[in-house]
Amino acid sequence: MVGQRTVIFVAIILLSTITAMHPNMTTLGSATSSTSVVSNETTLTYTTTSMKTYFKSTSGTTTAQLAAAFPAKGIGFVAPKGQCAQFSLPVSVTSGTTLNVQMTSNLPTNLYLLPKYVFQVSPNGCIITGNVILSESNFTAYALHWSAPEDGTFYLIFTAPTTVLILMDHGSTKPITQRTNITIATSTETSDWLYSATTTQAYTTTTTPEPFYLQPSEQYGSFVGVIILLLSITLILLIKQEW
Repeated sequence: MVGQRTVIFVAIILLSTITAMHPNMTTLGSATSSTSVVSNETTLTYTTTSMKTYFKSTSGTTTAQLAAAFPAKGIGFVAPKGQCAQFSLPVSVTSGTTLNVQMTSNLPTNLYLLPKYVFQVSPNGCIITGNVILSESNFTAYALHWSAPEDGTFYLIFTAPTTVLILMDHGSTKPITQRTNITIATSTETSDWLYSATTTQAYTTTTTPEPFYLQPSEQYGSFVGVIILLLSITLILLIKQEW
């Protein structure tokens, strides 16, 4: 009985020694959370512009275009064979009068616009020379568009063989002077406004690190193995002595 107690006592001493030599796991990291705040500041600047115009009304003289309403006209030409006859059409206009006249004929016809009734005619009577403003040769259909540069009487000279020419007004106008209310701009005002706005955006970041530990080395594991082997041998010897 004493021998068994001795064996147990020795085993407890040896195991206590191993336990005391066993190292604890060492903590190397901290698990404390850290919080950081970052601010992002943005400034926006812009300019707005407004324009205001001031007007006033007054009574004055203006010029307006009214329909001239030239009457339609038919012209008959009778000329010897191989020659042309002439026809003169005086038009009294004021400056700014616009002639829009459609002309049609059943045989080729020539048109000449002159500021005065002074011209020369070719031997066959078809060609006219002089101070010609415009001309159109050998037409059977022609639209005249012309604005008078000044007041006065102008002449439309036609030459053609035996034929018929029709003149139709297509919106001729003449200027007239009249009293009316006139609105005019007196001044213009421009205003600029400068705006500036600043905004701040805060960003919060919280970081919690993971703790980590230092593990026992492999050399300590070998040392423990040797102690356990010695303990086993000692227990066997003590048990044999008791027996």
